[in-house]
Amino acid sequence: MDSNVNMVPMIDLLISVIAFLLMTAVWVQTGALNAAQPRNAPSPETSTPPEPVDQLKVRINVTEISVGLGAADAHPITAGPNQLEELRTELRRRHQTTPTNREVWIQPELAVAYNSIIEVMDVVYEIWGEGRPPSTPIRETVTIRFL
Repeated sequence: MDSNVNMVPMIDLLISVIAFLLMTAVWVQTGALNAAQPRNAPSPETSTPPEPVDQLKVRINVTEISVGLGAADAHPITAGPNQLEELRTELRRRHQTTPTNREVWIQPELAVAYNSIIEVMDVVYEIWGEGRPPSTPIRETVTIRFL
């Protein structure tokens, strides 16, 4: 008995499998995350971890801005025409007491206007940018994070 094997279904299946593999390979490549260590990160050879530093927190609500390391240390600044100037003074004092602190955490309430948050960020960049060489980007002197 002589019979012919139909090759068309096998070729269709093979082409489908190849197409699936090609698409999967492309998606795996685009889904990759390029991660790098941040600048001045401790190398794996360092035996002692750096000491934890209390982070400076700026809490913003509609009636006041408070600056401090915690709730007990918070310095409230009430809303008014001199609010940003008082904030500059307090942040300058905090920055001079701990110049190694390079992070400021900002915690705005939901009712706070976007412009107020930007004004506080500008003041932080202004204070941490004082005395830096012009060639140093401001992002290397302070990091602003949000809670």
